[in-house]
Amino acid sequence: MRCERGELYTAFGHAFVLVSAGALTIVLTTSLLTRAGIPFAASYTVSIIACIVGTLAVSYRERTRIALPSPAIMSWLVYEEIIAHGLTWQETLGITFIAALLGAILTRTLYADILIRALPPAVRTGLVFGLALSMLVTSALYARILLPSPWALTMGGTLSDPLTYFTVTGILLVLLLYARNMRSALPLGILLIALLTWAEGFWEIPAAPFFTPDIISLPFVLSLPQTDVLSAAGVGCVLLLGVTIENISVLGAEQSTTMPKKPLTRLFAVSAGGAAIGAFPLTIMPLSAVLPGGEERCIVGIPLTAGISVLLLAILLPCAPLMQAFTEFPAAPAMALAVTGLLLLVRALHLMKKIEAFTIREGAVIAAFLLASYDIKTGLTAALLTWTLFTAARGERVPSMTWGLTALFTAFYLLKWIL
Repeated sequence: MRCERGELYTAFGHAFVLVSAGALTIVLTTSLLTRAGIPFAASYTVSIIACIVGTLAVSYRERTRIALPSPAIMSWLVYEEIIAHGLTWQETLGITFIAALLGAILTRTLYADILIRALPPAVRTGLVFGLALSMLVTSALYARILLPSPWALTMGGTLSDPLTYFTVTGILLVLLLYARNMRSALPLGILLIALLTWAEGFWEIPAAPFFTPDIISLPFVLSLPQTDVLSAAGVGCVLLLGVTIENISVLGAEQSTTMPKKPLTRLFAVSAGGAAIGAFPLTIMPLSAVLPGGEERCIVGIPLTAGISVLLLAILLPCAPLMQAFTEFPAAPAMALAVTGLLLLVRALHLMKKIEAFTIREGAVIAAFLLASYDIKTGLTAALLTWTLFTAARGERVPSMTWGLTALFTAFYLLKWIL
């Protein structure tokens, strides 16, 4: 009995850490979608539902993994494809549906391995670097640690800004607690900063913090692009590769002897179903990879930690007004996103160790992703083209699949100006 209580307390502690970071990540990605014209309450509701189903799917008869919308993917889709290039969010959902459906099919075959191997190790590592940097930059912009500049790429904020001060203080506190090997460092830091900012009056608890979940506002809102089909196809290909590589980088951090394909297939299937009700693609939360990998009690095939996480997410389902209040002074969401981005960046550094010879070719590939961190499509196209040209110039053999991918993405990138 004492052993069962100990397991329950441990699982609850792990679930609380995961959900505290995951919920604020959902808040931030949902606030991104409001800039594309999607109501916060409806988007929050379908995102929570998709995360609950995705977490159950990827954790069934496996270890605990939390499924969340990727902030890096969402930043690219909202800022570059929807706002900058004029793609509607309904068309973006249609592209997400097709890409996720293809991903679910490919991961059941050998073609997924062939497609991933067609990306050179430097390109895969650079893509993870770019996704991590996108999370960090998004966090810094939300917290005004970085500011848009008319004469430079960015410029630094100032600690006289309360949002910058509290966010930087919170991130440093969380990192110091992590250095002391405290697993609950992130929720403790978030809770402290949230209480301080609430006490200072920077955000208020709404008079009606709960509401009936809005589950019928966005069903079946996706549509397929009708005008610029080639550009949409390019977005879909990049989305498929980006989500796959990000998930593989997290799954690879679990030190598994073989790459588990079932979680990827299930995650893509849930993403396809979620797109039909207005949810954007899911990825496996990087924080899931740092959980202990030992045996854990399961209930109907679901690990105890995953089950408690799902219950906590379900409790948050009617809390959209309360969670939206965090966007008034987004110090806590920015902290959660920054720590998640740092974990993904650490994973990218581990992947870099697997590159046998790091030359100027690999440096140029990484630089392409770093310079185009928000525009994943441009970064991936530039990285593939750079790697292929450098390799051919050195007289080395370029695999035919790599040539094909390079030509495909280059064509997608150039045809939007020709047509």
